[in-house]
Amino acid sequence: MRKRSLFAAGLAAVASLSIAASAFAFSGITNGSFENGTFAGGSWNTLHPGSTNIDGWTIESGSVDWTGSYWPASDGVLSIDLSGSEPGAISQALATTIGNTYTVTFDLSGNPACGPALKTMTVAATGASTEAFSYDISVAGNTLADMKWTNRSYSFVATTTATTLTFTSTTAGSCGPAIDNVVVTETVPTPEPPPASEAVTLADCKDDGWVLVVDGGGNHFKNQGDCVSYVASNERNSGAVAP
Repeated sequence: MRKRSLFAAGLAAVASLSIAASAFAFSGITNGSFENGTFAGGSWNTLHPGSTNIDGWTIESGSVDWTGSYWPASDGVLSIDLSGSEPGAISQALATTIGNTYTVTFDLSGNPACGPALKTMTVAATGASTEAFSYDISVAGNTLADMKWTNRSYSFVATTTATTLTFTSTTAGSCGPAIDNVVVTETVPTPEPPPASEAVTLADCKDDGWVLVVDGGGNHFKNQGDCVSYVASNERNSGAVAP
């Protein structure tokens, strides 16, 4: 039979989850619209691994074009062509909570100036599956004056406390997929409700059962008689041994 001790433990578990969620609130992504950093001006800046120009972001491989006046950004004035002089990858490390779900939204377009019509890329997170995305400029009909940005999303469940989010071009040559306005949100799983409590009965107080039983405040009983008194008084005579 369920005892009130189970109910108290359930409440403590819920409180613990609530405290943990508030103490380690997710801070989101840094510089998701690529507006901050050292931009040299002009149409674009081609960046390679080792560059620290874009605040919060790391160039992982190949090269990317940090694009300015070449086309209008989705948000702000700067965006990224994931294929600079060759396909590139860009990443950012996030502080995550194991078991929580993270949803990544971003705006996607494609460089209409050259390269294949179908621009392809992937998004990946540490310990999660990789998802492929594409943008067909021949279908979208975008131009350098109107990029016709579309919003896309990717979700993952964190398996570590440090998760690297990576955007990778899979488009050969230059003129690849363009991204901007990256946003990451966190969803905390709803904790299981505590077990339903059951009223303590005289049967619970028999033999050594009173040792396990606690009152509504989590107090234990000194002996079987105190437990019986608790039941007989309709739970008014509480236990005398504090938890």
